[in-house]
Amino acid sequence: SRDPSIPAISTARHSFPLALLVSLCFYKVVMSAEGQTISLGSMSLEQLNALRENLQEENRFLTASFSQLRMARGKFQESRECLKTLTPDNVGTPVMVPITASLYVKGKLGAVDKVMVDVGTGYYVEKAVPEADEYLQRKVSYLSDNMEKIESNIGEKRKNLDAVMAVMQARIAEQQQRAGAAGGGPSA
Repeated sequence: SRDPSIPAISTARHSFPLALLVSLCFYKVVMSAEGQTISLGSMSLEQLNALRENLQEENRFLTASFSQLRMARGKFQESRECLKTLTPDNVGTPVMVPITASLYVKGKLGAVDKVMVDVGTGYYVEKAVPEADEYLQRKVSYLSDNMEKIESNIGEKRKNLDAVMAVMQARIAEQQQRAGAAGGGPSA
């Protein structure tokens, strides 16, 4: 599928057309945190490796953050679903009240028109069910918006990482080709 008239540098796993190598040398990576642009072609292999490690670490952090946001959003969505079950028919229904993550006491469902909403850092606010639902929906929307931003950032980091890896592979292939040419090739 490659045009044979375009010279290429080959490795055991990849064949790099020279046109691609030239374009990779001028490839720039935008580092979003600082807003700076880095020319990959001007970086040494050691610098590229350090950048690769940095991008991988940032990607791991963003992926972990995304997972935490997804779990938090799921808890808020689950809470919204639980609000729907609070009906006057359920007053007096036996329930298990959590004291800790693994300790419960028996209780009975009292009033269903108001709930206590965890607003963070150990504070709870009593709200009417519709107000609680509205609060939870705002939290779900807020987390979803942040998840979209992080997902976009993860995509950018992956693109940058792919570009760094491509330049590194091209540099290694170039070094191997030079080493093979300097060695005179296989002896007979």
